[in-house]
Amino acid sequence: MQDLFLLLVGFLIGLAAYSRVQEAEWMRRIQDGDEEALRKLYRTYKNIIFGLLLSILNDREEAEDCLQEVFTQVWEKADRFNPDRGKPYSFIVTIARNKAIDRTRSKVYKNIQRQEHTVGDFTMVPSARGNSPYKDTVLGNRAERLREALQQLSEKERTVIQIAYFEGLSQSEIAERTGIPLGTVKYRTRQGMIKLREMLTEED
Repeated sequence: MQDLFLLLVGFLIGLAAYSRVQEAEWMRRIQDGDEEALRKLYRTYKNIIFGLLLSILNDREEAEDCLQEVFTQVWEKADRFNPDRGKPYSFIVTIARNKAIDRTRSKVYKNIQRQEHTVGDFTMVPSARGNSPYKDTVLGNRAERLREALQQLSEKERTVIQIAYFEGLSQSEIAERTGIPLGTVKYRTRQGMIKLREMLTEED
């Protein structure tokens, strides 16, 4: 289900993103131990990644702690990034997704009272301290488009996507959780992803 995360976060980054060439250069410098390059990458992605973590964890303090862990791991595992195999944001999002899902599955986290997730939780754009008004507007508009696209999915498609996104369950785990046949889960997920891609690339 990693493609779901990359699709949603990639769409949100969109117009607000910096040069991919520049970001790849920052990653190269981080691999060489350049802390200033890490700070630049952090400033570029901190708000969007924080929003991703917050939408999954639904707890601001947990998300803030997890954000620091994400960029610590970016620093420690920078040598694993290969610009020929993906973009910097996909590398960071993969780390963030894994960190957030690990936390939701931990015994301590499961004891925390949480609200039930809804489409509104897909915002991924918290109050963005340090952003320019233009960037805030772009991200806000894109977040709204994302919510509208999710609302246009059928309830059955949206349900499997929400479970995959917020709980990180595999398709077989979703089938077991919901009692829906695995083939049906795969079909609904595939159809939902196709529709999201079509809607999010319109007029983009």
